[in-house]
Amino acid sequence: MLSNTTPAAPRDSPRSRTRHLLAPLAVALVLILAGFALVMPAAHAQPAPAGRPGCVRHDLSVTLTAGPVASRYRLAGWLCQPVRTTTTVQLLIPGLICTHRYWTGTDLRTDYTAAALAAGDAVYLVDRIGTGASDRPPADQVTTTTEATVAHQVVRALRDGTLGWFTRVIGVGHSYGSVIAMAEAAIYHDDDALVLTGVLHDIRVDEMTRFITDLYPAADPKFAGTTPPDGYLTTRPGSRPSYFLDPHTAVRGAAGWDEQTKTTAVTGDLTFTPDRELAYSRAITVPVLIVMGATDALFCGTGQSCTTPADICQREHAGFSTGTALAAVTIARTGHSISLHRTAPLAFTAITTWLHQRSAPATPLVSSCQR
Repeated sequence: MLSNTTPAAPRDSPRSRTRHLLAPLAVALVLILAGFALVMPAAHAQPAPAGRPGCVRHDLSVTLTAGPVASRYRLAGWLCQPVRTTTTVQLLIPGLICTHRYWTGTDLRTDYTAAALAAGDAVYLVDRIGTGASDRPPADQVTTTTEATVAHQVVRALRDGTLGWFTRVIGVGHSYGSVIAMAEAAIYHDDDALVLTGVLHDIRVDEMTRFITDLYPAADPKFAGTTPPDGYLTTRPGSRPSYFLDPHTAVRGAAGWDEQTKTTAVTGDLTFTPDRELAYSRAITVPVLIVMGATDALFCGTGQSCTTPADICQREHAGFSTGTALAAVTIARTGHSISLHRTAPLAFTAITTWLHQRSAPATPLVSSCQR
């Protein structure tokens, strides 16, 4: 097992406009659910990543806002170092209702952490505030903006010696974690590159609406017998595979593993708006790689193709500044939770190759979105 050391305390495109339909739905859901009592502890225990050489648990004491009187919370994190000394670290931010275990997968084939280490990069995995083994603040205080503030403190700790003296920090997000990575980079400009997986600016409104309405107060068998703050949500048992997995290529046992490792979301997350996401992405100045599964049920479908990198470039070019070096990759026959598919190694190779071939604008798997 890992050792545990905790330090002390613009104009929208027609597709993007369709996303505005979700904002009233999200706000309504917040109001409906805000009064429910949930069943989550202040810091629900989660199994640590599988032990591997060079990995140590290092939690951080963080605040949700700036200022000397802000309340402090524990952010659970795991720092893993490759065999050879490196000055590059990837900050891995999981998505909504996922813990850091999304990045370690069900086995070596689905273990992105192992792929990053093999490529020579260090990684710092986190359970986002309000999830997994991290503390759970009041639900309405956990928003995209405050999570970006937390992520900024992590980046600073990776650079200033608290967690390491890394000179190159890569923000790597999945789904809602990608949104947080964009927000952090847009506000603080302290990343060297971003890898955004499982997110696009325009969504499948029908599927995303269905997903949001499948969230419910976390009175769930997984969390039975615990006492919670209000406003914490989770997915209904058995609902996740249709949103996250391509049944033809998901690894054996993926659905059960995903249910067993799920965590919570908060009502504050649902106040996020498409306009805010667009403002964040257009303020990013570092290189960006977008990685999508071609059969992602939340973003890809009729009229919203993810079949080729060119499709992604066409859909996303207006979402970023013309000065942003944008690249894209699509992984065929792969659903939203890319790491839980047999095709995951293709995505891992695309990411690590793009990060380490700085002089090459494209690889066999990655296409540059030239504008």
